[in-house]
Amino acid sequence: MKKAVFVLKALSNGGIEHSLINLINSIENYDVTIIMSKHQAPLLPLIKKPIKVKYLTDTGLGIDTRIFINESFSNKKWLSLLQVSWRIGQFLITKNMIPLNNFYLDAYPLEEEEYDIAISYDGGLRATTSYVIQKIKAKKKIMWVHEDYSKLVKVEKETGGNVFKYFDQIFCVSKGAKDKFLELYPELKNKTEVFYSIYSKNTFYKKALNEKSDYGYKGFKILTVARLGQEKGHDLIPEVISKLKSGGYKFHWYLIGDDDGVKSKLEKEIKNRQIESYLSIMGGKVNPFPYYRDCDIYVQPSRQEGYCMSMVEAMAFGKPIIATNFLTAKEFILNHGKDGLIADISSQSLYENVKQMLDDEQLRMSISKFYLQKTIDTTNEIEKFYAI
Repeated sequence: MKKAVFVLKALSNGGIEHSLINLINSIENYDVTIIMSKHQAPLLPLIKKPIKVKYLTDTGLGIDTRIFINESFSNKKWLSLLQVSWRIGQFLITKNMIPLNNFYLDAYPLEEEEYDIAISYDGGLRATTSYVIQKIKAKKKIMWVHEDYSKLVKVEKETGGNVFKYFDQIFCVSKGAKDKFLELYPELKNKTEVFYSIYSKNTFYKKALNEKSDYGYKGFKILTVARLGQEKGHDLIPEVISKLKSGGYKFHWYLIGDDDGVKSKLEKEIKNRQIESYLSIMGGKVNPFPYYRDCDIYVQPSRQEGYCMSMVEAMAFGKPIIATNFLTAKEFILNHGKDGLIADISSQSLYENVKQMLDDEQLRMSISKFYLQKTIDTTNEIEKFYAI
C-alpha cells in the first residue's frame, strides 16, 4: 500500500481543515499519516479511516512561534528563548520567515519513514512547508495553495519561488488562487493546477439529517460561517445591521466560527450599537449544516478567500447568497442579480445588497431554485491525487 503524509499546523475547526478531512476520507489504498505542529485536532473524529497522527511538540519545542516560546518557558530552556527572541527580532525587521523557520527545524531530525507522497497542506512560507522540504523523504512532494498570494508582503513574494520550486506539484483550490500564484511565479506554471475541494450535495444533506440548529429566533435568519478573523470581514456587519434596524427590518444575524482575534472587538461594537437582539456570535460548530438548512439567506463578507467552502455549502441548501467581491467570489456567483448578489467590500455596499435581498422575495425564490437545481459535486477531483 502506498504511503502519504500531510503536514499542517492543526486540525482546528476551519474550512481548510474540513477540506483536508474530505480529501483524506476520499483517498483509497493509501496509508495516511498526519503531522501537526500544534496539539489541536478537534476534527480528528471526522476522519472515517485508520490513520497515524504525530505532533511535533512530542519530540521538540515545536515549529510554531507561540508554541515554541510556551514550551521553552515550561521546560526552562532559557537559551532557546534568547535565541528565538533574536530571530523574531530579525523577522520583524526583514519580514523574511525563512531564517526563523530554519531555526525551528534545526532541532528536528529527518523523518525515518519514507513516503510516496508528502503534502504541505497549509502551504505558503510557513514552517510546515519547510518541514516537508527539509525533513521528509518522499518520492513526490506537493504543496496546496489556499489563499490569494498577491496579498503576501513584498519579501515573501520575492523569496517564495526559491522555496516552492522544491515541490513536484502545486495544487491551487480555485482558478483565482492559481492565477494570482502564477502572476508571482510564472516559472512554476508547468507544475501548477487547480484542485477543488472535494464535496457533494448529498454528503452535506446527510450531515444535516436528524440534527437540529439551536437558533433562538423564529423569524428571518441571516447566517455567516467563517472564523472570526480580520480577513473575513465581520467588522463590516454591525454597521449593516444598524442601518437595517433603523429601516425597521426584523431579522437576526448569526455568526458561526472560532475566534481568530476579532471577537472581543466585535462584541464591543455590538454593545455600543445596541444590536444585541439582532446579532449573535455562536462560536465554532463541528457540524454547521443544520444551520445552513434552517437559515433564510447567507452572507459572506470576506476581504479574501482562496476558495469559499461555506458558500458552496449554503448553495447546496438553496440559500440565497450575498458575497463581497473578494478574489474568487465570481467563481461562485457568475451573474449578479441572477444567481446571487456581489457587494463591494464596504459596509454601505453590503447593506444595500442585503437590503435588496430582504426586500425582494421573488429574487430570493429564483436564486434558491437555481441553487437547488445546480450540480454540486467535485468527487472526481480525487483522480488528480491518484495521477500524481
